[in-house]
Amino acid sequence: MTRLRGIRLFGLLALLTTAALTAAACEPGEPARSTGAYQIDVFQEMHYTQSFKSQEPPRFLPPEGSIPITGGKLALPEDNDAIDALPNATVRNAATLNRAARLYNVNCASCHGASGGGDGYVGLRFAEYGAVQPPALASDRVADLAAGRAYASITNGFGFMPPFGNLLSDEERWALVHLLFISDAERAALLADPANQPTGGG
Repeated sequence: MTRLRGIRLFGLLALLTTAALTAAACEPGEPARSTGAYQIDVFQEMHYTQSFKSQEPPRFLPPEGSIPITGGKLALPEDNDAIDALPNATVRNAATLNRAARLYNVNCASCHGASGGGDGYVGLRFAEYGAVQPPALASDRVADLAAGRAYASITNGFGFMPPFGNLLSDEERWALVHLLFISDAERAALLADPANQPTGGG
């Protein structure tokens, strides 16, 4: 009789302990518990424990209003008029235009063509499959763009054109915009310059 009572008491204690552990595991907001992927976390995930990365120094937030010198992205305004009014953040000079020509030849020529005629290999494949062919840089469609609109199109992509916001820096994308607002002859000469080819000396 005493042994049976002991077994029942042990069973009751085990049941209460399991219930308590389950309730503790499901309770959100506990600093020592996982707030991760599992409803019940009997074995906590290591990356949620307080000891994980305990040897790292504290991370301080940057001062309010600070601007990174390198990296980061220029946030585009949501209003179309504000986008059109964006000024080009780079100065148009020989160095910027040559840099833009090299960037174009690496990133853009396959669609827009070696001389900017919209007849790159990929662009012609678009036409074969009934898709919209990339525009020539000298076309009215491109020439009528405001500098900010062109920059936004390069950054976020447009139609079949992929976004380059994560591939090129702000300065590189603004440099490419300059290629749209120079004469056809100057642009063709820059793009054809051997120093501005992917294997060139630039």
